[in-house]
Amino acid sequence: MYPINLDLNGQSCLVLGGGAVAERKVCRLLAEGAAVTVIAPSLTRPLQELAESHHLTWQPRTYQAGDESTFFLIICATDNEAVSHAVAAAAKAQGKLLNVCDVPDLCNFTLPSIVRQGDLQLTISTNGKAPALSRWLRKQLEQHFDERYGRWLAELAAIRRQGQSVLPTSRDRQAFWRQALTDDVMALVDNNEIDAASALLRDRLAAWERKNHET
Repeated sequence: MYPINLDLNGQSCLVLGGGAVAERKVCRLLAEGAAVTVIAPSLTRPLQELAESHHLTWQPRTYQAGDESTFFLIICATDNEAVSHAVAAAAKAQGKLLNVCDVPDLCNFTLPSIVRQGDLQLTISTNGKAPALSRWLRKQLEQHFDERYGRWLAELAAIRRQGQSVLPTSRDRQAFWRQALTDDVMALVDNNEIDAASALLRDRLAAWERKNHET
C-alpha cells in the first residue's frame, strides 16, 4: 500500500450502509469536510440526526448499479457480500477510490487508525491485516502524543515562519532544522516545557542569523 493523505474538503463521498460501522466512517468523512451521501434502508439514530440537520444526504433504499458513478470516494459498510462485490467491481472499473469494510481484498485503499493533536496526525496501518493491532498501537501512541504535541507543532510553525527571511534557501532551512531540532529540545517538549523549548529554538535561529551576517 502506498500511504497518502487526501484532501476531502468539498469532495463528494458515498457511504453504503447505515449501521454502526457506517456511522463511524461518515463521522470521519464529515470531520474532513466531505460532502457525504448515505444509501441505506435505515440509519442509526446519530446518522438520522445528521440527515435531519442536513449534514449529510440520505437515500433510504438499497444500492443500485451505477450509484457510485458520481462520487469521488466510496465506502461500503454493509453486511451484504453480493453488494460488496458488485460495488467493488463497478467502482474499480471506473477508477474510483473504494474501501469495503473488513474485506481488504476488495479495497484499493484502507483506512488507518489515527492519533490527532491539532494539526499533528499520526497514522497506523496494518494494510487491513490486523485492525485490532492498529487499535492497540493507537492507544499506546495516544498516551504519549497528547495535547503537548499539538501545542508544540503550533510553536514550530510560528518559528518556521519567523525563519523564512533568515533561512532563504531550501538548503539553509534543511541545514538549520537538522542542527536545531535536537533531542534536548524534544526532551523539553516531552516534559511539557513548551515555552522553554520554543525559546531554545528561537535562540538557535538568532545565533544562525548572527553567524550568517558575520560571514
